Amino acid sequence: MGGSAGHMSHPFDLGWVATGNDLIDFFERAKTFVEKKGAGAVKIDGVNVSFKVVQTEAGYEFAVDRGSLKQIDIDGITMTRVDDRFPEGHGMRPAIRTLLTILNTALPNIKKELEALGMLEDPSMFLNTEYVAGTTNVTEYDENFIAIHGLNQFYHKVHSRNGNERAGRERPEGVKAPSVEVQYDPAVMESLIKKLNPTATKYGFQVYGSVPTERIADSDIDFSSTLSEPVTVRVSDDRDITKSLKEWLSEASNPRYKTVKLKNGKKTHPLHKELYKAIIDGSIPIVDLIEDADAEAAIYGAIMMHATRMLGNDILRGLTSPMGDVMSHEGVVMRDEKLFGPTPVKITGEFILGGMGSAFQADTSLSEDEEDFVGYERKKIDEEEIDIEVEDEDSDPVGPSRTIALVPGAFKPPHAGHLAMVEEYANEADQVVVLISSPLKAGRKLSNGREITAEDSQRVWELLIAHMPNVVVNVSTHASPITATYEFIGKDGPVEPGTEIILGCSTKGGDEARYAQAAEYVKGGVILRDLCSSAVRPSSHSARYMGLLNVSPLKEEMPSVKSGKNPMEFHASDMRYLLGEADEDEEAIELLEDFVGEEKVFDLLSIFDLNTGMNELSAMGAGVVAGHAGIRDTEDEEPLNIRHENIDLRTVDEVMRLIMEKGIMR
Repeated sequence: MGGSAGHMSHPFDLGWVATGNDLIDFFERAKTFVEKKGAGAVKIDGVNVSFKVVQTEAGYEFAVDRGSLKQIDIDGITMTRVDDRFPEGHGMRPAIRTLLTILNTALPNIKKELEALGMLEDPSMFLNTEYVAGTTNVTEYDENFIAIHGLNQFYHKVHSRNGNERAGRERPEGVKAPSVEVQYDPAVMESLIKKLNPTATKYGFQVYGSVPTERIADSDIDFSSTLSEPVTVRVSDDRDITKSLKEWLSEASNPRYKTVKLKNGKKTHPLHKELYKAIIDGSIPIVDLIEDADAEAAIYGAIMMHATRMLGNDILRGLTSPMGDVMSHEGVVMRDEKLFGPTPVKITGEFILGGMGSAFQADTSLSEDEEDFVGYERKKIDEEEIDIEVEDEDSDPVGPSRTIALVPGAFKPPHAGHLAMVEEYANEADQVVVLISSPLKAGRKLSNGREITAEDSQRVWELLIAHMPNVVVNVSTHASPITATYEFIGKDGPVEPGTEIILGCSTKGGDEARYAQAAEYVKGGVILRDLCSSAVRPSSHSARYMGLLNVSPLKEEMPSVKSGKNPMEFHASDMRYLLGEADEDEEAIELLEDFVGEEKVFDLLSIFDLNTGMNELSAMGAGVVAGHAGIRDTEDEEPLNIRHENIDLRTVDEVMRLIMEKGIMR
């Protein structure tokens, strides 16, 4: 997350990257940049803090601005107001005091630089920084430091409810990012950093313009092997197209401004992560996945993403930093107006699979329905559509014909804790059915009064299970999730005799009591697995989430904290609270990432009609070398295995004809 500074562009987001050849050109320029300048800056696992200069009775003074529309942030959190913004015991109190002390002590010596940067007379201008003190979040560093990533300016914004107004630059039409990176004289910033360091050293800190990366000695960045790699696109079950990556790129156009229609009628973006994986993995043939007219855009989108990932790895392997191997971090940020354009750009390599955070979020909500890839092969659960396979009566079965796990609940809303249970069951069951109840009384609400409906919960679930083809979600008409479960497994339900049923429950205690009467309702011949043997251990929040929460002002109002519960555990009430704060507080959005995943957080906000000013296709080129530098798990996710039957070869021929006419296959 970029905090007050917003998100940063991937190479295919850049306006001038219009074709596959342009993308190759970008990486050639990146190679030149590395060879001549030693690359750019690594993302750090620190805390993003914005510092501006305000005028007080005592004169000029540095102040923190957390980017919200709270009046104290708009006015600026000066040294005397730190306690007002950060309650007693808050982890940021001592850190902010130290940082403000460093900056204010050095202020007389850097006044000339601040004036040149335009900060003395305009408090909408701020230094976009990140600080690290030992293990600020997850990654442990050898020194304490402040990284000044650049100069930004807030856009003008007015609070939709209380009228609080943040002054700033006029917002261009169509731009919804919170701020924009401002061009400045690098020599001025270098001078400011140089003058800051003597003061910072006294307090045990170093100041960097960014955490630098450098080329590994004797390393050779060579794209030839990657570009010659064969890439196969599976058109149908019996027809493939295989070309080298370079051949694909030579004919590809960048479809970033297009949408594609899936066979289920929904739309998504050609540069969507799940669509990319399905095409490159070959797990779903094109004829079963995309409408014929959109085949070209979908294929070219996958090729552009694949090239960005693989060529990015080639760049990152040749870099190192004071924090070690750059491949162990999220990537590198490069700034060079002549080579790349006026905005910074990030090269993430393998991380693109696990941390897509900019280009894929807005275009997964392109219609009244959730326009996401998650809808593929999802069906309503009833007797005709459940797709339960029954063994031949004449066969000699050696066990249950099929295993179905049922996970019932109100899910207001669903979150990663629920998902962990579903994922575990999905690994051992043929199918997982999520049953969402429909309470008769007024449901749970966000702080703005927006009620969370069963349909909202369904859309969030579909967002979470995009990578799990054997999971379906159904909204029940019953107010009780247990009643819905009993109906499903009962005599009039869709489950066939011989099916084994796993009733979803956790090990935290008491869950199994919900199903005390299950044996009385189950249809004859349906097998209920022992609850104790199938209970799932509850998952917990990540260490990064707890690190962020412990230094956030939001912690004091978190429902789990206020009620004495363990905030490390997942609580729907905490998620509702953060959703209620998300339209005004960037920290809430960052914390919400742990509930649904970073790449899905803006889809989540769209579901609840929350306009944060950041959920757009390619959120701004205003960069920030921010985010975490911890090692990400980039193991391939289980591919989407969809069963295909009775493929109409006329459709295959039509797609092949279309593809050949458009020049994809020669």
